[in-house]
Amino acid sequence: MRIKLRQVEGFLAAADSLSFSRAAERIGMTQPAFSQLIRDLEAALDVKLFDRSTRRVRITDVGLQLRDQMRRGLLEIDNACNNARAITRLKQGQLSLAVLPSLALGLVNDTLAAFHDSYPEVQVRLREARTPHIAELLLNYEVDLAVCSRLEPHESLVMERLFDDELVAVLPRGHALSPRRALQWRHLAGDPLIGLQAQADLIRAGFVENGIDKRPEHEVLNTVTALSMVRAGFGATIVPAIALPELNLRGLVHRPLRGPRPMREICLCRHVDHALSPAAGRFRQMLQEIPLAAVA
Repeated sequence: MRIKLRQVEGFLAAADSLSFSRAAERIGMTQPAFSQLIRDLEAALDVKLFDRSTRRVRITDVGLQLRDQMRRGLLEIDNACNNARAITRLKQGQLSLAVLPSLALGLVNDTLAAFHDSYPEVQVRLREARTPHIAELLLNYEVDLAVCSRLEPHESLVMERLFDDELVAVLPRGHALSPRRALQWRHLAGDPLIGLQAQADLIRAGFVENGIDKRPEHEVLNTVTALSMVRAGFGATIVPAIALPELNLRGLVHRPLRGPRPMREICLCRHVDHALSPAAGRFRQMLQEIPLAAVA
């Protein structure tokens, strides 16, 4: 027979008060029901916990030993329940997040700062990674949530659209094309191109759609590197617009591209079998509440 928590609570009440009537009152039971509760516990343990007479109740030696052990166990249960309630109320817990570098600069960082201000007891763990590595982190249950461009479809991944982010061309200030308000892909065909590896497929598709065989003369991993090379005169680049407000654009101009507009879909991604923690759920909600105008 399995021991019930109610039996443990009743036993400890009787062990403390040495009175079945007072113990029954403390846990909200009638005395006959309480006496049966203790008899059931003794039968389940196959041990006598109390010596009872019409005048007094005395705890046995075995009962004394069990009392201390059960009190420690009940305290552990209370602590576990309190911890669970604290996690639910975001008074403790952890948020484990993976994010693309271009999104970490402003959007995610700003949202994390607001989250930390509201829930300072929650531990935040950020992993900056490229798209293929983000998929691995999610599939291996290493992060709760990811903010990234749309991943390759996978039966174990759930993706929720947040917004579309546009890629823009960045040129040196004073470039012959800088007076234009928008550029066509053919305008960039004659300039050396500094390509961001993370956006390679999207950029290649834009040139191909215009019948242009264009490959980058330079390939870099970091948006800051790409902008520095443009500033140094190595060519033009195409970068996510969402990252620009956080970057040094001294000596540079950026222009939208047309025909087609290069757009990437930004998503919240999670493992289908990984239930979001209260912290991850609240952070997800905060991202979803950001007005589209704020990221346009």
